[in-house]
Amino acid sequence: MMHNLKRALAQRWNEASAREQSAMKLAATLVLLALLWWIGLQPALNTIKSTRVQMPLVRAQYEQMLQLQAQAGALRAQAQQAVPDAKALLQESVSSLEKNARWTTLGERATVTFKEVRPADLARWLEQVRLKAHSRVLEMHISQTTGLWSGAVVLQLPASQGR
Repeated sequence: MMHNLKRALAQRWNEASAREQSAMKLAATLVLLALLWWIGLQPALNTIKSTRVQMPLVRAQYEQMLQLQAQAGALRAQAQQAVPDAKALLQESVSSLEKNARWTTLGERATVTFKEVRPADLARWLEQVRLKAHSRVLEMHISQTTGLWSGAVVLQLPASQGR
């Protein structure tokens, strides 16, 4: 069948005048150029156009990822530092809550109870516990009376290192 089609096309080509052959060449060239445009060039140009629009967004995301990477590295370095005696640091930090605070430990957990502490002192204490004693808050139950805070905080102390 394919052979018959080739033969028929060759016969038609040979019977056509020079003007008809030129017109068929021009039509075939236009069809090839249109296919080249629709299949090859237009998708590539659309990709370039969308890339120009997306590039500022991608750059912003990249910058944010670099910042997050730097933060993660700083946190990793902080976590790998040798942690001094967390219980001693906790005892020292509790003194910043004035005489109205007490603490107890059970294994790697510490419970700190406090009465009538100023909000700024409580916030400063929580930051010290996190940064210096490398502890994190597991539970917090607080209440406010006349602008002062009372309650209890349960902390997870870092794992003991040969203590």
